[in-house]
Amino acid sequence: MEVQIISKQNVKPSSPTPSPLRNFKLSLLDQLVTVPYAPILLFYPVNKKVSTGDLDVPKRLELLKNSLSETLTHFYPLAGKIKDELSIDCNDEGAYYVETQVNCHLSEFLRQPDLLLANQFFPCELLPTESTAVTYVANFQVNVFECGGIVIGMCISHRVVDGAALSTFLKAWSATAKGSKEAIIYPEFIASSLFPANDLWLRDSAIVMFGSLLKKGQCMTKRFVFDASAISNLKAQAASLGVKCPT
Repeated sequence: MEVQIISKQNVKPSSPTPSPLRNFKLSLLDQLVTVPYAPILLFYPVNKKVSTGDLDVPKRLELLKNSLSETLTHFYPLAGKIKDELSIDCNDEGAYYVETQVNCHLSEFLRQPDLLLANQFFPCELLPTESTAVTYVANFQVNVFECGGIVIGMCISHRVVDGAALSTFLKAWSATAKGSKEAIIYPEFIASSLFPANDLWLRDSAIVMFGSLLKKGQCMTKRFVFDASAISNLKAQAASLGVKCPT
């Protein structure tokens, strides 16, 4: 499998960030995060039930970029750059965005995934060295397979978004791309006002506590596969009156 880079660019917010919001301060709790990125891969096989026009790859790529641009307006720290250990420069320079072409079908990769090769779907190093220090808050890579299937790899600063915030961002991006008429939930970036940080004492303590867990060395990666019936059973057990079809 070969992943060929087609383009690199910055995707900027559709509207400029107001001046009072351009210096985003990290909170005290953000210093507890010792890993730079929260990496995630999203797999989108070709949906043969949709019309041919909706499968047009250039059109889908343009839709992804435009909807990301609109979403970044509401998640403005993701369009900035890491200024120092205490703040983000929300200069609207944009998120780092890469498009690639993969010389196989997505089904071939999913049949027996090589987790080491999957690292090529990410736009940057997951554990950057000092020479490749983190600068962009958000990095995206859209990998297009020969069949038209797409894998979106993203590395977003874990200091800016946790799991819940990442889920909120993905839902907002998806809703914007689909043109959903349902109300989209946008976050309030107020953690630093609740837990202000004026120095790095907690970060230094976190490095002492967790630093040994982040050293490079031999490791083992395992993959857990759930078939369709297992997923259906899990969803049935998790269903409730409020959430009839959990995801």
